[in-house]
Amino acid sequence: MKISMFKRVSCRFFAVTALCFLSFVSCKKEKLDVINDNRPVTENRPNSNTRIVNLSDFNQVIANGDSLTSFVVLHPLNPGNHKYPGTSYFPTDGRLTKIWTVPRDLFDQKEEADLTFAARFYQGFGLNHDFKVKVDNSYEQPKDYFLLPSLFMNGQPEVVALTRAMTSPTKPDHFKIRIVNLGGTIKNPAIGMNGPQENLVGPISLAYADGTLVNQKTSAIAASQISSDYIELPYGTYQFKILLADGRPLPSLGSGRFEYGLIDLPTSTIPKDYAKSTNFTYAPIQDFQPGGVYTIVVTPQRFNYFSNELNETVSAYQNSFQIITDIAAPTNQSYLRIQGVNAYKDQSIGFRVDGKVIASGIGFGKGSNYSVFTQKQYDIEAIDATGNVLATIKQELRSNQNYTLWLYPDRNGKAQLLLISNDLSGTLPLPAEDDGTYSRLAFKFFFFNRFLNLSASNPYITFTLPNGQPFGNSGNVNLQPGIPSINMPYTNVNIMANPYAIMAYRSKPDVIPGVWADDIDVLQSTEFIANKSLYTTIGRPLPAFEPGIYTVALIGKSGSGSSDKEKARMIIIKHNK
Repeated sequence: MKISMFKRVSCRFFAVTALCFLSFVSCKKEKLDVINDNRPVTENRPNSNTRIVNLSDFNQVIANGDSLTSFVVLHPLNPGNHKYPGTSYFPTDGRLTKIWTVPRDLFDQKEEADLTFAARFYQGFGLNHDFKVKVDNSYEQPKDYFLLPSLFMNGQPEVVALTRAMTSPTKPDHFKIRIVNLGGTIKNPAIGMNGPQENLVGPISLAYADGTLVNQKTSAIAASQISSDYIELPYGTYQFKILLADGRPLPSLGSGRFEYGLIDLPTSTIPKDYAKSTNFTYAPIQDFQPGGVYTIVVTPQRFNYFSNELNETVSAYQNSFQIITDIAAPTNQSYLRIQGVNAYKDQSIGFRVDGKVIASGIGFGKGSNYSVFTQKQYDIEAIDATGNVLATIKQELRSNQNYTLWLYPDRNGKAQLLLISNDLSGTLPLPAEDDGTYSRLAFKFFFFNRFLNLSASNPYITFTLPNGQPFGNSGNVNLQPGIPSINMPYTNVNIMANPYAIMAYRSKPDVIPGVWADDIDVLQSTEFIANKSLYTTIGRPLPAFEPGIYTVALIGKSGSGSSDKEKARMIIIKHNK
């Protein structure tokens, strides 16, 4: 059979075209997405077990002869004076930080490294100084090297090496804490308008907010002993204080916009101006989460004080404390805390959770200690002294929450349970952008109050300042019995405030504040001070109040027929320790 020339050419053309098409398909490479690596450090650089705790003014570091920081000094008055160039080891701003974990690649085969720490400032002469130290790394025992401000104190070397904990608490719902005394006598103490600088030298003790000592192991720690043992405490929100043997508190050095680095020289308290003090000694309120390990270290730090009537400030060093995290706590996905309050009547009551008695013998107007539970649904009961059930609820309790159970009477006198989740974060919401940017203010030294009406004979109550002046936001206006406000419920009082009083007004939905309830005693702000002897014993005046997170509740009955013990009154429940 003969095939025409046209058909032969067509077949050949088709074959070649197909072959070319297949070759193009087979050679086509897959395009990969371009991924930008925005990490400031891309090197694989694991950390050692050695940390530098920079309690001095060093801002540069050299390791084994190689500069790790930028050694750039900017004019303090020029624009962009905070924009220091980063380096591979310090990518943020190329300067030594407060706590620096030394990378493993800086140690030699003997697990040793030669470090030089330097202070470089624009003023130059008289402020620049260097210090050399050999540090080692151990895989069995982590170690901290504390760089101390020895230029400004006597009694301490330039560096102190201490081992730190390498294990978490034995109890999973606890945290570990110790205190370290690296204090010393201040060289050339300052003299201000109100007198000479306070001398805060001697053995130190760890105390709760009310001055109660925490543990014998963390008490009377002298500088020669340096460190206490670690102790374990139930997790929660604490305002720890460091006290000398005579009861005087050491200040903590605040950092940031809403913390405090200004002191009154003779008392180390927070001043209002050159002539007045708040009588507060700054101590941060902080969460200590389960599994965390912490060190509170005392050493001189730089504060400011008012030098004249124009409220101009100069600096001085004073012994103070800081809280350092040794082992960061994992996210709390298991534990919660709960307490109970008797706002019911003048009888002893208790609380039971899934059959377990968490508190008993609670008098009228009193609250219990906290108990720790894990997240799940619980049967919660309020019981009388003989174990009879007064009220019960079934409630899902969630992790990382702080709860208070309020037992109170309804209009018929029947006991009711109200469960409230307390916000101990120290934050306040702000008007925000749609994406929530800059939506809150965070504080570490604050006075937050929440108000409740648990008095059935008072249908509407508004809490005010004297003469019916508004107090805070809408969280204390027209409160009905057993119905808490959930719209910005906390009122924050400025720590510069003078002593004041809280009054109860009988209001109505369309009448605010209403009529003063003169049968309900006025609550003075000084009643928020748990232990007044903490101040009076050392000859100090009382502050206007005491920082913390509180609930103020109206309990009891108004009108005829109520006993003196069950007369309507305001009570204070504090939620941090």
